[in-house]
Amino acid sequence: MQRSLSSLQHDLFPITINVGEDFKSIVWKAQYDMDFNTECLFCFSDQITGYRVEDEAGHAGKVAVCPHCEKVNAIYA
Repeated sequence: MQRSLSSLQHDLFPITINVGEDFKSIVWKAQYDMDFNTECLFCFSDQITGYRVEDEAGHAGKVAVCPHCEKVNAIYA
């Protein structure tokens, strides 16, 4: 199976996001992925939301974000 260069670049250079960072949906070109039924690490809301994100350089990843405090709670595959 062949993969495009852009696909390989996404695997080699993942987006740099840290847990606890403020969510930047516009900067990261975020797209909704899924909901998680788990508590936020920062404000203890009872649900967090997963997003597929990409930065300006095309680096991609997935993050779980609290919709209330807008902090990144996790990075997932």
